Amino acid sequence: MERFELKGENGIITVGIEKTFDFPNATCFKGGYECIVGIEIRVGSYFVKSSFYTSTGELFKFYEKLKICQSELNGVAEFDTYEEHLKLTVKYDSGKISIWGTYQENLAIDNTLEFDFSSDQSYFKNSVEQLERIFNKYGEMKGVKK
Repeated sequence: MERFELKGENGIITVGIEKTFDFPNATCFKGGYECIVGIEIRVGSYFVKSSFYTSTGELFKFYEKLKICQSELNGVAEFDTYEEHLKLTVKYDSGKISIWGTYQENLAIDNTLEFDFSSDQSYFKNSVEQLERIFNKYGEMKGVKK
């Protein structure tokens, strides 16, 4: 399973691609390939383990923003899925990083985890490299070149 981690001082988010659909034959309307990702969120004593639908294109847009933030040590990278299960914001400010967002497993039930933790750019070098390996396999918004 291809995965990436966003680590911080008192939290970690792990996202891994569990299954892709139609790879490499057909791409998703959101770019890349439709996929199911597993997610684990640990912040303090709170823990979520779940999965949801997204696309490698949505992950790629997040990766592009995160890579710029990491190189400039400033900026904001947001990951927002089309089904809105996960809303994630990573904000760089002179090397310090704030990570916050929400996760809602079942959109029909009003039960949402809100999370917030801190990090710094030293944790995120590996995150960017892990995402890069994912896109070496799945390609960018238009998928792999045939």
